Amino acid sequence: MVNKPYYFVVCVLPLLLLAACSSQQPTTSVPATPRQPLIDINGAVPRFEPPSRIGNQDYEVLGQRYKVWNGIQQYDIEGTASWYGPGFHGKYTSNGELYDQEDISAAHKNLPLPSYLRVTNLENGHRLIVRVNDRGPFHGDRILDLSRGAASRLGILKPGTARVHVELIHPPRPANAEQLIAQHQSRTIQLLATNDLKKAKEVASDVERRYGVPPRVVAINSMYKLHVGPLEKPQAEQLLSKLKGSGFRGAFFLN
Repeated sequence: MVNKPYYFVVCVLPLLLLAACSSQQPTTSVPATPRQPLIDINGAVPRFEPPSRIGNQDYEVLGQRYKVWNGIQQYDIEGTASWYGPGFHGKYTSNGELYDQEDISAAHKNLPLPSYLRVTNLENGHRLIVRVNDRGPFHGDRILDLSRGAASRLGILKPGTARVHVELIHPPRPANAEQLIAQHQSRTIQLLATNDLKKAKEVASDVERRYGVPPRVVAINSMYKLHVGPLEKPQAEQLLSKLKGSGFRGAFFLN
């Protein structure tokens, strides 16, 4: 669905050309001038976010490999954008969030998740910022798939597609960025779920005695669930392995 980025590569052999192109990040293009005066529209508010746990590895769709541009610093390009909505509403995006077609979001084949883009409709000058949290479009030469909400604000709903200028935005990195990343990488383990509160409390006491970490008893409807954490990722992975080996075969990461 997306226009592939343009590269300037000189290669002697076709195989070298393919290898080089698959590893390079996009160059920038000279943006076209909108046909109408620019009109800034309220959209997503860029903020620093750690990379999503899923959706940031190279992947394959319909037999074609796609490279994720982790660490990309600049992306400034013109191309065709489309939009997607009802058929995907309520389903999971590529970074594990539930897709809300009325949110101001977008799908891109290569940018890290999440990313923020300033998108300008070159036909009417409407411009807003979107948050990229999904993969696509995988149709034709389109470079971006907008949510229904974003497409509506940009005036793309009726025509279905539009020529756009897209620019990557880097939110300021806060002083506590490393702390935020560490918190994001922390994991919570669910040990078990039971409708017997007494059993849940007994198991919680046993786990705390054996492993030194106190599980929480979480009441959800008529069920009682035992949660441990959040713990730093290495500690959580080590503990989960121990728990599975000592009888808690159904234990798993909640996040």
